[in-house]
Amino acid sequence: MNFDELNQRITILEHRTVVDEIGNHITKWDEVYSCWANVTVKSSTETTNTGVTKEIQSVSFVVRQSLFLLSLNATTHKILFRGLVYNIKSVQRDYRSRSFLTIQCEVRKAGVTDDFN
Repeated sequence: MNFDELNQRITILEHRTVVDEIGNHITKWDEVYSCWANVTVKSSTETTNTGVTKEIQSVSFVVRQSLFLLSLNATTHKILFRGLVYNIKSVQRDYRSRSFLTIQCEVRKAGVTDDFN
């Protein structure tokens, strides 16, 4: 992969707990990092269960490795790309050349949404 193939802008979201003005603890997703990526759609499936049609799309994001992205994980981070929030399924580091990082994600484009969006 060449660096000139990183032609799509993505934003990394991080799950945080903040305290509002009256002391309540609120969880929210904050934008913490933005970078260029190569985006590839791996698969798109559509299923129907109890009358609800669900469309799930699997996407691979290839980004340039950085110190921040090395701490990326599926529990506390998501990716915002073209108005959709992608759930991180795995992060694959390139230990040999240490140039790129591959992030496997999924998004539910139709049907019942999860609690995190």
